[in-house]
Amino acid sequence: MTQPVRLRNWQQVVEKVDFAFQPIVNPHTGHVFGYEALLRRWEEAGFTSIQALFDSAWDTGNLHSFDMLLRAKAITKFSRFPGAKRLKLFYNFDNRVIKTEDYQPGQTAALLSRAGLERDTIFLEISERHDISNAGFMRDILLRYRSQGFKIALDDYGSGFAQLRALYECEPDIIKIDRFFIDGIDRDRRKELFVTQITAFAHMIAAQVVAEGVETREEFLCCRRLGCDLVQGFFIARPSLEIPEQTETIATATEVAVDARRRSDRDDDVVRSYLLETTALPNDINPVDILTYFQQNPDISLVPVVNQRGEPLGIVRDSEFKAFIYTPFGRELLQNPANRANIKRFLRRCPIADIRTSLSDLLETFVATEALDGVILTENGRYLGVLDQSALLRAVNERNTLNARDENPLTRLPGNSAIYRYAARALCEPRRRRFAVYFDFDNFKPFNDQYGFRQGDRAILLFKDILGKVMSQNDWFIGHIGGDDFFAYVQSIDFEDVVETVQRVQSMFNLQIKSFYDTQSRENGYLTGKGRDGQTAKFDLMTVSAAVIKIPGERTDITLDHISLEAAKLKALAKNSPNRFATGIYDPDNTSANEPKLL
Repeated sequence: MTQPVRLRNWQQVVEKVDFAFQPIVNPHTGHVFGYEALLRRWEEAGFTSIQALFDSAWDTGNLHSFDMLLRAKAITKFSRFPGAKRLKLFYNFDNRVIKTEDYQPGQTAALLSRAGLERDTIFLEISERHDISNAGFMRDILLRYRSQGFKIALDDYGSGFAQLRALYECEPDIIKIDRFFIDGIDRDRRKELFVTQITAFAHMIAAQVVAEGVETREEFLCCRRLGCDLVQGFFIARPSLEIPEQTETIATATEVAVDARRRSDRDDDVVRSYLLETTALPNDINPVDILTYFQQNPDISLVPVVNQRGEPLGIVRDSEFKAFIYTPFGRELLQNPANRANIKRFLRRCPIADIRTSLSDLLETFVATEALDGVILTENGRYLGVLDQSALLRAVNERNTLNARDENPLTRLPGNSAIYRYAARALCEPRRRRFAVYFDFDNFKPFNDQYGFRQGDRAILLFKDILGKVMSQNDWFIGHIGGDDFFAYVQSIDFEDVVETVQRVQSMFNLQIKSFYDTQSRENGYLTGKGRDGQTAKFDLMTVSAAVIKIPGERTDITLDHISLEAAKLKALAKNSPNRFATGIYDPDNTSANEPKLL
């Protein structure tokens, strides 16, 4: 059992413990947003756990003073990070601090100032594991912290007491979803639904979402797809006691983000073309100058406000300024020194999203929010522009028009042009593991002739649905070349995983397509019909053949045409094999390596 620590030894405890820092990154780019400070080496101070350490400080009536010593240590170490002034520091805030007798507000600002950091550098993480909604004065304390310029993050969301009430009480800038809901999210539809809903709600109240505990590539991609603004976990980087050499990007996250971004490049281009590059105003501007700005720009109804680092803080509406000046002595009130010193009374929160957020996610934000002014778009955390409702609708319409040109009209999958465009980008970047897969139906023509084109279309749609279900993980690209020919591409997974996925697709289709035949044909195991020569013959029930091509990882001069030639040879081999499967390696410098193989 942990022994109580005497009052005079708390400084010694602080000297023995240390902080490890874990990066929090943008899943679209891999850029580092900030670091969470995590207490380490509490065992060396004589405690069995972090909770035991803080409980002891609480029991001795020194929690606040001890916490301030820890804050000083974390802030001082963080200030030594390269680029610390552009980063955010996440510090875990014990909710009991505000109940201690020695509680004294105002000390954190002084610590940040001495470290050369702005007040909005720090995010105080309020854990939902403690019941914060029952503390009658918690909201007042949080408002006091916010009024000083600090940011608030609600930690472990979904794990504790308050849930939606906590959002109401805290009005957080960031919501960190508890890792319980992130663990295995790529395989759990209920967890995916929960994260989708809380992310949509968070964006509606202009808060950002951090997915905590991301430990696999699949979880990373799933959280990115569901709209999480930031991610944190062992997959990106483990907490480290060392000062990092650079804090711009995390290599693991950047690589996966680049791979995933290929699908949304078109959205990115369309959004940029409709982005309103409204000039942002600094947060130290005189409110009278804002009024002048609106008078000189009558077509602008709102203006973003940014801090000294170009990070958006919110918006100011023209309508509210007009309402203010129409009140008695409105202009005189604007010129009041109290108003000149603080623009916050006019600042309104607004949803913020990365420029690479998909148009679908941006549209969901608009639909879920009433009377929304717009969405502020950023790039690497810096203000880029505003997308209002009109611009968004035009962008969505253009994206749909562009996609329709490249989609197969039946399956709505990317067609030939989109496949070539994707492959050109994917093949020009070296990757250690990458594979192309070609699918082709067997005995499709006799089936189509016997049952008609509509039933043939149903068979094609069945296969499309199976591809979507089986290949939903690992960021597979799926395209429809035309007719009964399909294309898939994946990288950064092992060959054995590719084979397992492809053969699962084959087995599911081969089983389910049998229900499309009449009873007699199913019992016979074949269909009687006419072949290409016009003669009556027996044809086996439809199956699907697959050819897997392994592409050399370091080559950047290979094109889809090269791979297609190799695929044609492999498909011919696959159609004559018992399991309709063949694999080969395309290597123009080693023809012997290109010999196809059966599995």
